[in-house]
Amino acid sequence: MKTIILTLISLIILISCSESTDPNYDSDFATIDSLDVKSGIGLANEWKFTKSKISSHVTPIELIVEFPDGRKVKKPLPSNEMYVAIAPYIENTHDCSTHYPSSCDGELKLQTFAVTVKDSLGNIIYGGNQTTMKNGFFELWLPRNLNITLQIAYNSLYGDEIIGTFDKNKTCITTVKLK
Repeated sequence: MKTIILTLISLIILISCSESTDPNYDSDFATIDSLDVKSGIGLANEWKFTKSKISSHVTPIELIVEFPDGRKVKKPLPSNEMYVAIAPYIENTHDCSTHYPSSCDGELKLQTFAVTVKDSLGNIIYGGNQTTMKNGFFELWLPRNLNITLQIAYNSLYGDEIIGTFDKNKTCITTVKLK
């Protein structure tokens, strides 16, 4: 019995020591800390599939990356641009307001859409094709402090929505249903 108890105690100590800071996180922390915010978001998108224990989200003002050991990297967004991640859908979506590159998942992965973005006066801010990433989202950097009409076409389907690029608005747009 004494041997079993000592073995269990040794096992508990071994397990708790093995969960200390992963040396790879030091490198990951240094890497993302050295990047600009746009490159940081790009890396956070990749980490969803390669480093699932690292959490990331993008608010209207910053990218926040959280490591399993409690460390965080915060990168401010540009003062003149707002980031939005957009997941158009046909059948399935999820409610979301803050985009989590580490966990958000859209329906239409690796698909190409014709996208037009107009300001409230009808001026075209962006017009072109966007391809969703492996997570089903495409990303846009839009001018701040505007109400914008987002128009998305996919095959014979179409959807549109008015979004804002103010500090109170969403960074995760999952409500553009294609009909």
